[in-house]
Order: sequence, then structure tokens, then C-alpha cells
Amino acid sequence: MKRRICIWLLAPLATVLTMTVTSMAAFAHETRHVGPYTFVVGFLNEPAYAQLQNSLDLTICTGNKCNYTVQDGLRVVANPVNNADQTLKAEVIMGSAAPLALPLEPRYANPGKYASYFIPSKVGTYTFHIFGTLNGMNIDEKFTSSPNTFSDVNQIQVYPAQNTSVAGTQEQVQAAQNSASTATTLGIVGIVIGLLGLAAGGYALVGKRNGVAAEQTADKSSAESLRG
Repeated sequence: MKRRICIWLLAPLATVLTMTVTSMAAFAHETRHVGPYTFVVGFLNEPAYAQLQNSLDLTICTGNKCNYTVQDGLRVVANPVNNADQTLKAEVIMGSAAPLALPLEPRYANPGKYASYFIPSKVGTYTFHIFGTLNGMNIDEKFTSSPNTFSDVNQIQVYPAQNTSVAGTQEQVQAAQNSASTATTLGIVGIVIGLLGLAAGGYALVGKRNGVAAEQTADKSSAESLRG
């Protein structure tokens, strides 16, 4: 009897939890009706963080909502739009940066769902632009992150804290490169001076030998003159 009462109490609780999780998942993406279709767009991994791989998460269904069913133990879309990657294109936009093309790829064992991976490099607001055609219908929709749609890209905490910033590291690298360049230049100058010194010494040595030879020749000529 107690067991049955526990089951009766747990069943409503499980229903409430399921509804809560479903609502949270829906809140994390933007749902929009586009003609006879429903588009659900957001980041695949939310909340999204800068410098971590993420992906466009695009779901396309027929009708006014995406219905789900269980197939082979997996929760899948019951009214999917398949092969949309063949006629639709996507890109991501952040601030004044040039848009990045995102080739759509169907997600394995998830009909109606498409992904395209990239690494958001900066914190801020991102826009997914979906355009092209779908069964002959022109599609041109932009989905922008916000508190009411899907996650902006956030800064993830770093632990332990780094002692030097990226800018400081770059400055150190540049300083090291400049020092190495200066040392190389000084080394070349030293080699050139050394070569000039060797050349001057060689020239002096040759001149000295020529002078000695000339003196010997003059002495020999004087001796022969005295003999004659």
C-alpha cells in the first residue's frame, strides 16, 4: 500500500520535472514560425563560452510546433524536415566582423536537426543567418542571441589565474625577437670588423715581406757593384 502511494506521489513530480526541463530547453533556443515550418535555433552547447568549440543548433519541423517521439530509445522529432542542408545555407555574425559561413550538416540519428561547428572567439551577441530555399519557398531569417532567445557567448572562468596576460606574453615574445635580431646584427658587424682586421694584417704582412725582399735585392746589387 505504501509502495503504491509513493508511486502516485512520484508520478506527478516526474511530470513537473519533465515540463520544467522542456521549458528550460525551449527557453535556451528561439522558436519561430516561418511559413508552414517551425525553426528552432540556438547554440548546441548552452551557455556558450568564448574560445570553446560550439555549434549552430538548427531544428526544422513541419507545422506550428516540433513534436517529439521515442524511436529506438531516442527522443527524436516526429515531424522533421529532412535534407534542408541541400538548399539552405547558414552563417554566423558577430559585431562588425565579416560573416563566417557555416555549412549545415545533418545530425546523426536526429531527423530534422542540423549542426555546424565553430569556435566563438569573443564574448558578446551572435546572430545566426539562415537563408536559401526550402521546398521552393525563399528563406531569409536572422536569429540573434539575447536573454529572451538563446545564450550570448560568455567569458569562462580561468583557474588558476595566469600571471601574464596574452598581450604581455606577446610583448615578451616581440622583445625577445628584437633582442635576437639586435644580437644577430652585432654578430654580423663583429664578423665584418674581424675580416677587415685580418685583411689589414695580411696586407701589412705582405707589404713587410716585399720591403724585406726589396732591401735584400738592393744590398745584393751594391755588393756586386763593389766587386766589379
